[in-house]
Amino acid sequence: MSQRTMDIKLMDRHYKVNCPDGQEVALQQAADKLNQKLEHIRQATRLSHPEQIAVMAALNLCHESSKIEHEQQQRIQELEEKVKLLQETLEQVTSEQRPGRK
Repeated sequence: MSQRTMDIKLMDRHYKVNCPDGQEVALQQAADKLNQKLEHIRQATRLSHPEQIAVMAALNLCHESSKIEHEQQQRIQELEEKVKLLQETLEQVTSEQRPGRK
């Protein structure tokens, strides 16, 4: 898979990053989202060192990701329980309708 170099801007700094062909829009959207997060942290906390702001952004993003992952796991468990209940209900109904049962 070929790659191209893209220029992205984060906190008024330019970075050159490699990007797989066809992923340019996704990378730019990710960079824009990260830049918004960085700027929000810079304004909300009054931190001035880019490294501190980047660490805070990384921690926030990891926390958000973990929270979403936990919520998805809960939803999967709920759906699996519903599927199991549906399967049991279908098995019960089909066993009641089998020929030879009175």
